[in-house]
Amino acid sequence: MTKASRSAALVEQSPFFQAAGSAAMARLLEHSISQIVPRGAVLFEQGDEPDFVHMILEGSVGLQASVSPSNKAMVEFFGPGEILLVPAVVLQRPYLASAVALSEVRVLLIPASAFRQGVAESLELSRATNELLARHWRLMVGQVVDLKLRGAEERVAGFLARRVSEEVGAGMVNLPESRSAIASRLGMTPETFSRVVSTLEKQGRIRRLEDGVAVADRAALTRSS
Repeated sequence: MTKASRSAALVEQSPFFQAAGSAAMARLLEHSISQIVPRGAVLFEQGDEPDFVHMILEGSVGLQASVSPSNKAMVEFFGPGEILLVPAVVLQRPYLASAVALSEVRVLLIPASAFRQGVAESLELSRATNELLARHWRLMVGQVVDLKLRGAEERVAGFLARRVSEEVGAGMVNLPESRSAIASRLGMTPETFSRVVSTLEKQGRIRRLEDGVAVADRAALTRSS
């Protein structure tokens, strides 16, 4: 499979493509390009004006915010099918966070002007964008609730559970991000994160693997001990 055909197949699998439909997406994709960026690369910087909409096709991207060079925090992780910081594109305002590749990433770049025009002209694309923004709003509110009201064990358990299919209720959780990145996202030190993972394993709620964890029972994982 060629790079272009693989990228096209991955775009078609994305929830955004499914919501917007092939006709609306075809107009967006006319001038879009896909790139593969290495782990550690910065897709855009906090404060940049958006030139593109970034759709992740493969890999993991972290949104990192900073108030000084020594004071940074990982805000959220996004994986395949997700689109990064659409509000900045729609409002034509600077990004409030930087996007860092936490693994090798294949990303689709959609010109920001074409995206705004598509949202203005296509009901389907507008609806898909509204659904995306609503889902991301719920994600961010959930994170605020976690940080303000839940302890470290609950935060780690919830983070792992969200990577397990709710319908299946069990599965392997791949963790391509570094321990320090995950800890920062969860508002704790890497040492605390490691201790909590060890505790969850001792309780039988997870089993550690070389590149992630195995969850036998999603409901049991999130149940308070």
